[in-house]
Amino acid sequence: MMKKTNKKKRNSLMQLALILLALSSLHVSAQKTPLEFSIYGGGGVSFFICTLPKTFSIGCHGDVGVGLTAFVSTQFGIHIGAGVGLNNTKLRIDYVKNLTPGLMDANAYLFNLHTTLIDYSETHKTMLVSFPVMLQFQAKENRQAWDWRKSHKKIFYLKAGGKVLLLLDHKYEAEVKKLNNLAYYPQFDNWAGTQTFAGLGDFDGNNTNGKLGFSIMGMATIEAGLKWRIGERLYLYSGAYFDIGLMDPAKNSRKALSNYIYAEDLYNLALLAVADGVNLMGIGIKLRLAFAQPPKRASCAQWGKKKSKKRY
Repeated sequence: MMKKTNKKKRNSLMQLALILLALSSLHVSAQKTPLEFSIYGGGGVSFFICTLPKTFSIGCHGDVGVGLTAFVSTQFGIHIGAGVGLNNTKLRIDYVKNLTPGLMDANAYLFNLHTTLIDYSETHKTMLVSFPVMLQFQAKENRQAWDWRKSHKKIFYLKAGGKVLLLLDHKYEAEVKKLNNLAYYPQFDNWAGTQTFAGLGDFDGNNTNGKLGFSIMGMATIEAGLKWRIGERLYLYSGAYFDIGLMDPAKNSRKALSNYIYAEDLYNLALLAVADGVNLMGIGIKLRLAFAQPPKRASCAQWGKKKSKKRY
């Protein structure tokens, strides 16, 4: 188990190193490219996308960070950044009934396990670091170099791309109001449902809490809104965004419902155990204050020196 954890951490650190390398290489290559340095803040509503029916989830999230946009033309640029965020989301499942056939009891008799969960809920609190990489498009700006006040006050912008999320801390709490296990023995055509020592019967009000291990999650993201010019080189972005997860962060922590006949699982509910797949989605608004740095060019004095010729 320790080897798997160490391997995950090594892979995570390698990916983080690659991201930092990309940031530094972009900065070096952008010496002759118009740049925008920015700080941002945003937040909105979070949801879990669950494969089970009769589910409901809602929560909130927010993040702050910094960014760098290098424009390859007047309308297109590449945006990278880094931010810190918090997420608090609750998942609720009203009713789940599951059949697990072909189990074997202590006496080597085969039985089919019928598990029923009523009012199952989980609350997740996550702290994370995000590294977005996005392509930015913006409308043409009627920019007057001699007087910025005569330029357009606002233009449309659109960003699309992805982000890597490093889950620094992920706490969860799980609770089920009613859990019932019934065993049917085909060989005897008989039901068993009162042997609580064997995990059969009613187990109501079980709850547990824990942490999800260090993990990485990828998300696709899109953002659109208005870019306001509020100074000669100062802009304010105001827009709405939509994020959707590309992988299941709880995949390695999930257990089968058939495990709910054992004491260690009955009284320690597994993380998102009742779903085959869960993903995270977020919708919100974002504000970004950006300072535009013009491309570096040789000064007039330097240009004159290069072009000047000796006169005799």
